Amino acid sequence: MDAMISGWRNPPWADLARVLRRWLSASPARHVRFSEADRAVITAQGKALMLLATMLHARGVMDMEEFAGTLAVFSVVVAEDNAAEGDILAVWAGLMKDGR
Repeated sequence: MDAMISGWRNPPWADLARVLRRWLSASPARHVRFSEADRAVITAQGKALMLLATMLHARGVMDMEEFAGTLAVFSVVVAEDNAAEGDILAVWAGLMKDGR
């Protein structure tokens, strides 16, 4: 039986580990390699971001799309100093916008 959260059949982070793992194992243009520990931290932090966005949305503080848009803008700013960090934030923003 699947849980219902804010109209989603599964929680927004249900398939994120698989999607993020695929993205992290791919060879990005910048050729950044992530260890298993790095992948675990990135996945866990992304899930925490999704939980925060879901809670803000459920309480009527901020729409999930608005949170994702703000995160996307922030990813561009972060990428100016650290491209890999900016890419990771951009992936999470995109996944949030897709409603995963």
